[in-house]
Amino acid sequence: MIPYPLEKGHLFYPYPSCTESADRELLPAFHEVSVYPKKELPFFILFTAGLCSVTALLALLTHQFPEPMGLVAKTFLNTITSPFNFLVEKLEGVLPSNLWHQLTRL
Repeated sequence: MIPYPLEKGHLFYPYPSCTESADRELLPAFHEVSVYPKKELPFFILFTAGLCSVTALLALLTHQFPEPMGLVAKTFLNTITSPFNFLVEKLEGVLPSNLWHQLTRL
């Protein structure tokens, strides 16, 4: 007789935990014993939850502290774009200043 799954607010697990050790003894060593129910979440769900949480936290902090968060955003963007700016400056130093003019003459 199988009980109703939500009977008295308790979850019904079709395989009791005591059968896991018996299954490990009976199955070959290379066989992986499946334990019901699996409790791990897929990466996408965890990533989405983290992304939503960070976005909500940034929105809350920006709403509460607009001036400091503006400075934080400006500093973050300057840090991210500084390697690109460095590369552009080095290329301008190496390439002639009238490169576009020389390329259009070809």
